Amino acid sequence: MKKMITICTLAFLGAKGNAQMKDITLTLQPTASYNWFDKNTAIEDGIMYGGRVGFGFGEAIELRAIFEKSADLKNTVDGLNFFSDDFVTNFSSRSVDIERIGGEFKANIPTRGTFVPYFTFGAGVQKLEVDIAAIGAPANQRKSEQIYAQVGLGTQIKLGERLFLNLEAKNTVFNMNPASVLFQDGQDQGDIENWLNDNRNTRMYNWSALAGLQLYLGGRSPEEMSALDEAYRNKFSGGQSGLKLIIEPVGSFINFDNETNLRDTYLLGGKVGFDLNQYVGLRGYYYQSTRNEEISTDWDDLAMYGVDFIAKLNVSRGLVPYINVGGGYLNVNTNSYVGKNGLTGATSGYFAKGGLGLNIPLGRNFEVFGDASLMFTSDRNSDDLQNTISPEELRQHTMYTAGIRFQLGKKAADTDKLLRNEVDQKVAQETQIYQDRIDQLESELSQAYKNNDTQKAVAIIEEKKELERRIETNQEPKAVVLKAEKLQESRIQMTPKELGEMIEKVIQGVDEESRNPQSIDDRMDRLERLLLEVNSGAYRENLSPMRQEDASQRILDKLNELDRKIDKNTERINNLGGNVQNQDKTTVITTGSQPATIVPQVVQQPAETKVTTDAIGTTSLASENPEKAVATGFVMNEGFSVFTGIAVADEVAMTIGVRGNYAFTGSPFKFMPDAYLAPGKNTGFGINANVAIPFSVDAGVILNPYVGVGVGYNQAAGQSTFSPNLILGTSFNVLGGKLFADYTAHNFIDIHRLSIGYKLNF
Repeated sequence: MKKMITICTLAFLGAKGNAQMKDITLTLQPTASYNWFDKNTAIEDGIMYGGRVGFGFGEAIELRAIFEKSADLKNTVDGLNFFSDDFVTNFSSRSVDIERIGGEFKANIPTRGTFVPYFTFGAGVQKLEVDIAAIGAPANQRKSEQIYAQVGLGTQIKLGERLFLNLEAKNTVFNMNPASVLFQDGQDQGDIENWLNDNRNTRMYNWSALAGLQLYLGGRSPEEMSALDEAYRNKFSGGQSGLKLIIEPVGSFINFDNETNLRDTYLLGGKVGFDLNQYVGLRGYYYQSTRNEEISTDWDDLAMYGVDFIAKLNVSRGLVPYINVGGGYLNVNTNSYVGKNGLTGATSGYFAKGGLGLNIPLGRNFEVFGDASLMFTSDRNSDDLQNTISPEELRQHTMYTAGIRFQLGKKAADTDKLLRNEVDQKVAQETQIYQDRIDQLESELSQAYKNNDTQKAVAIIEEKKELERRIETNQEPKAVVLKAEKLQESRIQMTPKELGEMIEKVIQGVDEESRNPQSIDDRMDRLERLLLEVNSGAYRENLSPMRQEDASQRILDKLNELDRKIDKNTERINNLGGNVQNQDKTTVITTGSQPATIVPQVVQQPAETKVTTDAIGTTSLASENPEKAVATGFVMNEGFSVFTGIAVADEVAMTIGVRGNYAFTGSPFKFMPDAYLAPGKNTGFGINANVAIPFSVDAGVILNPYVGVGVGYNQAAGQSTFSPNLILGTSFNVLGGKLFADYTAHNFIDIHRLSIGYKLNF
């Protein structure tokens, strides 16, 4: 109970934190853990310390190498009630040294909140060393090794910009012989042998609670990345963004371990998968071996298929190194395959592999690549793999792969357009600040008119005109001042009589314009400019103080009159708005004395009913009017498709076929029956009924990926089966979205079919 409480507390403890760094990062982490060993290991609970170093690929994915070492652990018989009192009394506890070296996959969940949870899984080799010498004899170290697997759950707490505290609960699983820890020279081993005979459970579970300080080097925090930053990064890392469909024809060579009966061979095949972002991707693959260590289409009786995880170590447009980790199944036809000895065959089995590679881009959508990997298999049968104890049971092979990569994805955002938008946004923000201040000055200016306060009105008008000039010219204040200074240099010389006549003419012109549909704001603007010139502009020196005050008062009277007219119209609009709130009429308010005009609203046209399909593929009958209706229970014929491709089993055959496409109103599911021929020496055929569900992604050229299941009879490429089907495919955002490609597994592993086709609208 104490152990479970401690683990749960560490697993769910959280404090304020944020997500990890973007881009490629180097991660460093010292660790310490407290371990509760399985009692059958005969090792007491204690502390282990170590470190992790690896790479982060964006915010979510990390790959790390692990090293852990024990600190003063001892073997023990406590808790093992089987042994006699004499054995326990004479048992001498010895130091047990444990080292673990391995690799780990870490998946972060970027929550941007209090908790930053993550989970891990990994594997490696555990080295165990114990002194088995008799009491008083020289040391005699017994060494053993075990293969282990780990899973973990934890949370991160942000301590600094790049420093995080990790708290984690882990379970380490391995197989071992307890005698490797308890055995001692010179001791009666009868009790141990009896215990081992009665206790055949060699599976050990080692729970631990771990803490570590994780440091990120390189990359940037997601909060530091603007849309423009993202666009430039995508532009200079391949020109694409988001999810990308990857198609790779490849060739490989495997140098098999000499301890196996497998012959070195070339293989030809292909990979299909997705790059989930700029850093990581998944690939499913199928390879078929060729005979006589030659590259040809003379196929041998060995094939391999599986899944790889790809992690790029940079995102430039130049050479890009990458890591690949994966596994799969090595399928040997035991009835016909001839092994290395020329007499017997070999067995099928699972494999794991990992290695390094290099991408060489030749264009935005075209790359060549090559990698070298270590591949591991076991001599145990597939149903006995879980009992593997030592790495000595594994067989190591070397695999070399080269191929061509075609990638289809969303084109990166236009950096020029984003830059213009960012500049426009900043200008709009500055303009809004100026406009808010102008609105405030308008209110203050209206009050100054009512109070006949010439000085305040002039000061407000000066500030208002300055702000309006800034909005119109987008100039800095200094530039505007220089422009104003230049205007001051050109002054108009007028006699007092001429100036008075001009003022009278302006006021008279404003009165005449009131009979026309002219904006009140325009007229007030002319008067405000005149008031400004009379009190602080070019005309001021031509006026005596008395004439200046008289001219200002006449202008203020006219401005006050126009301001009251604005208030009156505003009041009329507000009153009218409450009365006609629910009427289907439009009211036009004029600025003069004309009556308001009532305009009938346009009559709404009858709505049309259309068959529509939404983003996730749900087909419905919808009306364009506000009241939408969806009909259910109808099967919609969406036309049929023609396709071609290949079927791969014992042989490889070309396929040509047709497919129906049916949708159900009110449902996202699609019914896709198909039939095909596989012409050749032994002509085959297939008839299938599949149901698929599409899902929407924002991935540019990839339009609607879909997955589905079905059933059918297929006789192609040397295999015949009536079995379930598994289908995975997508349509493309080209040719009107009618182009598609998919992969179908018949009976999951018997027949593999790749197809590309085009949907016709009839």
